[in-house]
Amino acid sequence: MPSAVEQAFHAEVKQALQARYQQNWSEAWSHLERAHILGQQLFILHMQSHWLMLKLAADQSNWTEIRGQLLRLLLTPVGHLTGRLPLGNPGSSRYPVLQPLPVPDDLQSLLSGTKKQDHQG
Repeated sequence: MPSAVEQAFHAEVKQALQARYQQNWSEAWSHLERAHILGQQLFILHMQSHWLMLKLAADQSNWTEIRGQLLRLLLTPVGHLTGRLPLGNPGSSRYPVLQPLPVPDDLQSLLSGTKKQDHQG
C-alpha cells in the first residue's frame, strides 16, 4: 500500500494533469512543484515529477524550462547517489538546482509524519 507521501504525490500529479488538460498552466506548475517536493526523496517519483515538468514545458514551447528539465533529469540520479537533494526545492527551472527552500507547512507536516513512521518501523 502506498505511503501517505506517495498518495499525496499522486493526488498532486492528478490535479496537475487536470489543469494541464484545461491549459491552466500556472495551476499545473504549482501542483507539479508540490509533487516534486513530496517525491524528491523517492527516486522513481522524483524522476516522474521532472518528466511531467518536461512534458508541461513542451506543451508551452518553453525552451528555457525544457532545457532546465532535461538537465534535472540527468542530474537526479547523481543527486540520489550523492545524497545532494535540496529539501523543499520545487524542481522547476525558476529555482537553482541545488537551492533548498522552505517546505510548505501542509507538506512539511506530511513529510515529517512519514519520517517519524519510518523511524518507528
